[in-house]
Amino acid sequence: MNQQLKFSEVVKAAKNQSKVEGLTHRYYTYPAGFSPIFVSSAIENLTKKNDLVLDPFMGGGTTIVEAIKHGRFAVGIDLNPIATFVSDVKTTRLLKSHYQLIESWRNQNIDNLHCKLKNDKFSKEALSLINYVGLGRTEIANLKKIIKCSSLFLKRLKKVENKRCNNFLRLALLRAMHTSLHNRRPIDNYDFFKSRIKNNINRMLKEMSLFDLYLTGKHKHKIYNRCSSKVNQINHLKNNKPKLIITSPPYPGINIPYSRWQIHGRRNTLLPYLVLGLENPDSSSLFSFQSPRSQKQNAYFDTLKSIFSSIAKIASKKTIILQLVAFNLKNYSLDKYLETMSVCGFEEIKMQSRRVSRNVPNRTWAARYTKKEIPSKREYLIAHKLR
Repeated sequence: MNQQLKFSEVVKAAKNQSKVEGLTHRYYTYPAGFSPIFVSSAIENLTKKNDLVLDPFMGGGTTIVEAIKHGRFAVGIDLNPIATFVSDVKTTRLLKSHYQLIESWRNQNIDNLHCKLKNDKFSKEALSLINYVGLGRTEIANLKKIIKCSSLFLKRLKKVENKRCNNFLRLALLRAMHTSLHNRRPIDNYDFFKSRIKNNINRMLKEMSLFDLYLTGKHKHKIYNRCSSKVNQINHLKNNKPKLIITSPPYPGINIPYSRWQIHGRRNTLLPYLVLGLENPDSSSLFSFQSPRSQKQNAYFDTLKSIFSSIAKIASKKTIILQLVAFNLKNYSLDKYLETMSVCGFEEIKMQSRRVSRNVPNRTWAARYTKKEIPSKREYLIAHKLR
């Protein structure tokens, strides 16, 4: 199959709007994630077994999971510790003893979780991170019960010394809280929330048991919590050139809550960092390169230039870069993006006669600008190679 036919298969997969499912992809819904069907097609058509696949904006780890599935070596990088935590749990094999420990802990601890705790340290800190002023009494009551139930879960989790099991169970809680609180109206009641935790554990164990088939071989993958502007300093990438770089970087001028949940509308909270025991980021725009409130996007494109200049140093003439990116202004953001890639030494590959775009269903975030803007739910599939 020639390259143009291979690209046509990738384009077709990129436009697929099937629900994300399979393997460990549903462990946690990371913002602006892309479809595993698209990633799978790109890996199958553009790489061979044991080739290196790189995702410098790893997010929830879709690329890493699919690369492992297809027998490729995978490297994932993300500055957000939430992303690296989620991706690590998704791609860490559980042994038989781990399944037994998790199931035993679930049986002993989930059904008797309660929300009758006094305001302990975690509950006080969690509620201080949430703007619940003006919510109705029922919503506030449900919110407080969920927080107290989560606090008890985390207290009991301290007795789980095995790191793999501890992280697995912590992610099950994080997923339940995310589903019950983030953009949820009304907020789930306490009993339903508790059932979510148990269902998450059961479903995640089942999904990992299916992924075990691919994790038992000589798969290799590395996950790094760092900025991709230093990608050329990663030892493995100095000697092994990636055949495929597939990623979805932050979008210029579009506000995506990579580090926050939005409770009952635009009530932003850094609650996930507290649940995972992580330090809050210094700036909420840290993972988007620049605040979308800024009328100019200079900082965004300076950061993009720094990152892809570094990537150019570890790429080869055979490296293909695929990016799914949304833009707020076609005549500025998109053109400036392509110009920046050119400055970094890359040229665009025409995958079709017209630039490939797709509309992403159920996308909620918005662009900053109001004139001549592109709908924020429209993503462009852009391909590059070294010039």
